[in-house]
Amino acid sequence: MELPDRVREFLAAHNTLTLATVNDDGAPYASDLFYVYADAAFYFLSAPQSRHAQNLTRDPRVSATIHCDARGWQEIRGAQMLGAAARVTNRAERARAFAAYLAKYAFVGGLLPRVEMLGRAHKIFGVVELYKIAPRWLRWIDNAQEFGHKEEFTMTDDG
Repeated sequence: MELPDRVREFLAAHNTLTLATVNDDGAPYASDLFYVYADAAFYFLSAPQSRHAQNLTRDPRVSATIHCDARGWQEIRGAQMLGAAARVTNRAERARAFAAYLAKYAFVGGLLPRVEMLGRAHKIFGVVELYKIAPRWLRWIDNAQEFGHKEEFTMTDDG
C-alpha cells in the first residue's frame, strides 16, 4: 500500500492508534496503543494476556483509527483501516520493526534493554510481544481540504 507523503507524515507525527478487535462473544473491543508505521504496516507492543492480544489469537480481523484532537469539524483529520493483526515471529521483521519502534519511543529502550526481552518476563512490562497490523484498506479523512474529504487506499495482492 503506497500512501501519499502527507498521510505517511501524519502517521509518523502521531502516537496513538485505537485498535478494535473481536471478543469471543462476537462483540467489538477497543484498545488505545502506541504504534509505529513502518514497511506499510503498523506495529505495537502488548502483553499476550491482554484482552486485545487474546482476541487476535482467536480472530485476526481488526479495524483501527488514528486521529488528531479537533475542536471543530474543519480540523478532523485521520485514518481508518481494516486488516488483520498477529504477533510478529519473523526474526528479521521483528528486528526492523522493533528498531523503528525504539526510534519513535526511545524511553522503551530503557525499559526493555534488548529485543530478546520480548517474550520473557520483564520487571516493568511483564511479558510483552511485538504485533503487526497489516491493513488491507485505509481511508484518509481530511476535513481541512473540504467537509467529508476522503481518500481510500487498498492493499494489492502483490504487496
